[in-house]
Amino acid sequence: MKRIGVRVGRWLAVGSMVAVALPLLLPPVLAAQGTLKVGMILAMTGPGAFYGKVMSRGAQLAVDQINKAGGIGGYKLELLVEDHKSGDADAAVSAARKLMEVDKVPVILTSYSAPTLAVQPVAVEKKVLLLNGGAVGSQLVGKPTLYNTRMLANQSAPFVVQWAVERLNAKRVATLFWNDAAGQGMNGGLKEACKKVGCQIVAEEAHDIGAKSYSPQLARLRAARPDVLTLGSWGDDVGYILNQARAYGLTVPVVGVDWTPNAQKIGGKAMEGYTISVDRFDPGGADPTTKAFVEAYRAAHGEAAELYAANYYEHARFILSVLIKRVADRGADPTKPGVLLSEMERALGEKLKFQSVYGGEMQISPDGTVVKPLGVYHVKDGELRLIARIVGGKIQQ
Repeated sequence: MKRIGVRVGRWLAVGSMVAVALPLLLPPVLAAQGTLKVGMILAMTGPGAFYGKVMSRGAQLAVDQINKAGGIGGYKLELLVEDHKSGDADAAVSAARKLMEVDKVPVILTSYSAPTLAVQPVAVEKKVLLLNGGAVGSQLVGKPTLYNTRMLANQSAPFVVQWAVERLNAKRVATLFWNDAAGQGMNGGLKEACKKVGCQIVAEEAHDIGAKSYSPQLARLRAARPDVLTLGSWGDDVGYILNQARAYGLTVPVVGVDWTPNAQKIGGKAMEGYTISVDRFDPGGADPTTKAFVEAYRAAHGEAAELYAANYYEHARFILSVLIKRVADRGADPTKPGVLLSEMERALGEKLKFQSVYGGEMQISPDGTVVKPLGVYHVKDGELRLIARIVGGKIQQ
């Protein structure tokens, strides 16, 4: 039998090839007979390159583990990574067409709302399964071929407002957000949540992704005299915003939905007190699946895993591996157009639950949404710390 190698995207570090076996056993496999190509369209360059790095590392770790165990359903996996340049929809569509028409991938892992929404019609045309573990735009709900494995803006925004009103006694709320589907979705969710709890939106300001100066927006926000500033921004932008807001004399509490180590470095002391509501991935959790993933990731990369690496690890390890095995067990070919997509639809119709490194299992709804643990985190002494859990729609400290 011809020996099949694993082609790694040029952005992936050599260390990601370290495959550390989890105690969780993969399903029984046949001798690997072919290659199933898995596409990824991520922010590998630009202000969001941190996301591309950790997302691709998470997926590659899963692929390495699967292949080391002999493959799945008679196939080894090959990860092909393309760059949407931190939110460029045109770049994403070009990448998608290359992956679908040249590489013939049956599945693509996406990120960022605008690129994902731009790629989705092409995926429908080509019958390609899309899995998203990073984008949060509310418009991602109910899109054929697209399934999300993280909480979306309309699911997390209410808790940002709830924290501001109940814990910070805010009545006047200002918003600053990305001028794209994710930011606009978050802003819409914040406004709806404010209506329900009785706070007032006193100012709304959009900004370009990757902007370095926020002076015009901050001037108008400060003039509105808010009790709290809410952010619908991600990545490095959070650090720049906090730095400039404090320098500009905007001293009110700031709450948002994202934090990264890069943003912390950029924002420095201005990040102190910043509070977020986000998916609660606990790398220190006692769940054996979580612990095994965290240990494997650290062994491969020398640093702690976070939620974005976790989400894309889950895509390959716990979703694709199950779908491929189900297809292969029926004697069908998972590399053919539409086969994995149809299997996903069939699995969700059966209410199949997938294992999760968040602890326990996750169930994806037919509309493409998922419910995962949420938490409230707070920056103290330069570190992001869990200060409350969200259980049953309530914030619990």
